[in-house]
Amino acid sequence: MAVGDVFPKMLKAPTFLGASTTTVFTVTTNYQWAVKQIVVCNTDGVERLVTLAYDGSAATAGNCFVYRLPVAAYDTVVLDTALVFESGDTLQGLSDTADKVTVSVTGWERQVA
Repeated sequence: MAVGDVFPKMLKAPTFLGASTTTVFTVTTNYQWAVKQIVVCNTDGVERLVTLAYDGSAATAGNCFVYRLPVAAYDTVVLDTALVFESGDTLQGLSDTADKVTVSVTGWERQVA
């Protein structure tokens, strides 16, 4: 891959969220990730609340782009996005109960240096 080339990619395979802030991914050094979709899957038999945040040390109301999103029992929510994460940026999230909700991320990867 050459600098500037863009490749579609599964940026993050399904990852369980914890009840406290969980880092879903950190962008690789010298890369930029354009997030196309975030897939949130509730594997539990009851509704769960999900918060997703861009960068920072914790997923809080101050840095979130999804706050306490209700995801029905055994349901999947697909978020179409246009988020761009730079080298070292993180996607963080949490759920109201640990190890019941997974997050997967698809998009494009571009080498910038």
